[in-house]
This record gives sequence, C-alpha cells and structure tokens, in this order.
Amino acid sequence: MSNHSLDKVQQKKQDIIRAANDLFVKQGYHGTSMRQIARAANIALGGLYNHFDSKQQVFKQVFLEYHPYHEVIPAMLEAQGDTAEQVVRDAFERMLTALEQRPGFMNLMFIEIVEFNSQHINELISELVPVELQIVERVKDLDPGRLKPIPPMMFIRTFLGMFISYKITDIVLARQAPSEFQDKALEYFIDIYLHGILADN
Repeated sequence: MSNHSLDKVQQKKQDIIRAANDLFVKQGYHGTSMRQIARAANIALGGLYNHFDSKQQVFKQVFLEYHPYHEVIPAMLEAQGDTAEQVVRDAFERMLTALEQRPGFMNLMFIEIVEFNSQHINELISELVPVELQIVERVKDLDPGRLKPIPPMMFIRTFLGMFISYKITDIVLARQAPSEFQDKALEYFIDIYLHGILADN
C-alpha cells in the first residue's frame, strides 16, 4: 500500500474516532450505534468495520486518544515553584487547565468506569506513574525532611484522588449548590490537601 493510501486510511480512522467521541459524549455508550458512528464519519457501515471490529474497540480508541494525559503529563512536568507547596499547587492548577482542553472527557470517564470497569485506564498506568514519581521526587528534594514518610505510590494516589474529587464534585454538585460551595473551592482543596483540616496543622 502506498504512503498516500496509508494516509487516507489513517485520516478516515481519525474521522471515525472524532465522530465517535462526539456521539459518546452526547449520547453515552449504549445510546450510540455503529450505524450512527458510520453516518457521522461519512463512511459506509461496512467500511467502519474495516477499521474496527466492534463498538467497544471504537470506544477504547476514543478513550485512549481523547484522554487528557496527552496534555496532563507535560503540564505536570512543567510545574514550577521553589517549595514543595508551590510545586503541588502549580501542578494541580496546570492539570485543571489541561483537562479543560478535553471538555467531554469526564463523560467518557464515567462510561469507562461504569461500562468497562476501568479496564482501559490500566493501559495508561505505565505511562502516568513514572511521570508522577518524578513530581514526588522533586517535591521531596525541595523540602527534604518536611514531608511525612508517605510511600510514593500513596502520595500519587492521594494527589490524584484530590484532583478527581474536585472535578467530580464540581460537575455533579457545584452548579446547583449554594455559592459557598464554589467560593475559593480550588484554594480550599489544595490547602486541605497540604495542611489538613485541623487548625493546629
């Protein structure tokens, strides 16, 4: 197959992934059919099956390509600061900014968790963890002896847990909640993560 033909095949595959992403975000996984994906990608249904064997395979590719880790990993590595606290704050804010570039991703994330029991996320772990460990080491080096002896993987889990809980509560609750639910929410989340909720901390 010539390079031109390969380019056309790849372009058509990208058209399918783009169309499927839009449909999954708007209609959900079960609300989207392969026929609808084919129509939105301007391809015959049989042609769609030349690229993907099933709707699950389409979703997997959409999830991996639209996952914000493409932006989040560079954002985390670029986190700035002279202290551990500054680096954590900056990393958190950069991650939020990166996630905003993928506005429909949380819809895909809910599909991934509910429909697929997070099976596709596991494929990203090998790429995400080394970057996150770099951040942990930077934070430790900036303030040696100040951090509690938390295992690095638990440091990562708690940081990501804070980040995910911030996004989920913002999506699920914040828009309908009283204004106090949102006022300085980002600052409170970061401050509580760093210093806890007890005043003597």
